[in-house]
Amino acid sequence: MAAEGVLTQQLKDVDWKRRREAVFRLGYTGDDEWYPTLVEALDDPDPAVRQAAILSLERLGRPELVGELTKPKILAAEDPEVRRTAVAVLGRVGGLQIVDAVAHLLGDPDWTVRNEAIAVVSKLVDEIAEVRVPEAAKALVRMLPIADHDVREKTIRVLGSFGKAAVSVLVEALSVKSELVKSGAAAALGLIRDPTTVPALVRLLSDESKQVRLSAITALGNIPSSRSIGPLIDRLDDCDARVRTAAVDALERIGRAAVIPLIEALAHAHTEVRAAEILRALGRFADDRALLPILNHLGHTYMAVRGAAVDAVVGYGERAVPHLTEMLALNRVPVEPLIEDALANPQKRNRLRTIRAIGELKDSRAVSSLKEIAQEPDREIRGAAEEALRKIGGATWGRASAAKALGFIGSAEAVPALIKQLSDPNATVRLRVVRALSAIGDVRASKPLAKLLTVEVDHEVRREIVAALGTRGLASSAAVDACVRALSDESRDVRSSAARSLGRLASPKGALPLVRALGDDYWSVRRDAENSLMNIGRRAVPELIAALESRKFTVRLRAARALGAVGDRRALRPLSRLAKRARDERVRRAAEEALSEIGNG
Repeated sequence: MAAEGVLTQQLKDVDWKRRREAVFRLGYTGDDEWYPTLVEALDDPDPAVRQAAILSLERLGRPELVGELTKPKILAAEDPEVRRTAVAVLGRVGGLQIVDAVAHLLGDPDWTVRNEAIAVVSKLVDEIAEVRVPEAAKALVRMLPIADHDVREKTIRVLGSFGKAAVSVLVEALSVKSELVKSGAAAALGLIRDPTTVPALVRLLSDESKQVRLSAITALGNIPSSRSIGPLIDRLDDCDARVRTAAVDALERIGRAAVIPLIEALAHAHTEVRAAEILRALGRFADDRALLPILNHLGHTYMAVRGAAVDAVVGYGERAVPHLTEMLALNRVPVEPLIEDALANPQKRNRLRTIRAIGELKDSRAVSSLKEIAQEPDREIRGAAEEALRKIGGATWGRASAAKALGFIGSAEAVPALIKQLSDPNATVRLRVVRALSAIGDVRASKPLAKLLTVEVDHEVRREIVAALGTRGLASSAAVDACVRALSDESRDVRSSAARSLGRLASPKGALPLVRALGDDYWSVRRDAENSLMNIGRRAVPELIAALESRKFTVRLRAARALGAVGDRRALRPLSRLAKRARDERVRRAAEEALSEIGNG
């Protein structure tokens, strides 16, 4: 008793160290009578004493301890060590009853407290996983608002492992206000894959929370059901791109049962975004039933829809090639007499008939005349011209998109049809055709492209032609000759492209023209010519040495640099002469650096 009296007196000592010592000793006694005294020590002004009291109370093992440690004065104590110690002890002595209190500390401002709380909660999840009853599922649902991502994902996985034992609890959780609870419960239901949960998950598809919608969509994709197809299609015009993508993924997982509903939805798509997403979804299946509807959207006026249609049709591969080549074909009916009649016929009825006929022909050559007619005061005439222009525009975009798709598919079977379309009256179509031929890389296109280059009026198409001629599959003597001629093109972009292509072709025939291009008026052409000469390498050395005598300092400068890069010792003497007599400092320095590079090589 004397010792106990000493400890009681020591608890009142002004020295916190002596009070802490007394608290620890009381805990080691294991005497349950000291429980109230140690509870009082939880109010000690010193945090170290309070921490000792928490640990000593644990040794006494009283069930009331959980209630004491979950009080705000402990878990919201100013000192983080008090909070951390309390969490650690609760993890050892508590059970499901500590879930709410400890989960709150996962967002604690102190990292040591957060880490301790994460460890405790993670351990709790493991313990609960062994008891697969509704009460345990309810405890896990209460943990879904947890801030820590890893623990929350673990909680969802464990809930999913409960199977049907957790279904009723999770479906009930879908009705709460918390975004984290609803999205977590939906994710767990997606792991359980019970078809009876589909209606409840479908209701979440209109939730105001993006995260909830995403979780519900993913879950529905894991539970193939025809009941979810329509609601998922409705999410294809969701305001959030991630939700739309998730809906496409979910429809793909549901399978081919979604194809016909998607086709029907495409026919009635009221927004361009919806049409594009439906096309993306259809593209996942490459189902023959959807090919025609997809092809019909290649000429859509909205770029995103055309792009989605191209991506979708590419998924069909070789199966789509005959259809795409058919789309490329132009109606070769002479359109000039019809244009003349549409412009000059005095009979309104006859004019309307002619304008509509032109629209059905979908010939781009009529565009300028139709635009002129569309400015006339007569509303009926104007409307007919505008409708004809829309049809021509759609057909034009359709041909351009078909060419683009053929390029992505890369079928050699399409080359003859693409070559024929090099004469298309629309520059955009010709551009797409050239790119497609470049992507396919069939040498049969080399001469036709070179021929087109001589008559092409659009500089963007010419630039694309010379770029195509520089690709490996189209390499030929005709390609080299065409690129050499293009070095004199009026467009600097075409000349730059030609210089780059000659470098890729690496033909000695391109060396002299490229040396001349070193003196081009535009630096981009000069730069590309220099780089291409380096690529040709030693075979260009004689021409580069001769260029050191050029009257243009830019030619001398770039020729010297190119020779240094090539590293051929034949250039040593000419470069030495240039370094000695060059008046321009930049040329002299370039010659000296080239000599150094060759010497070091």
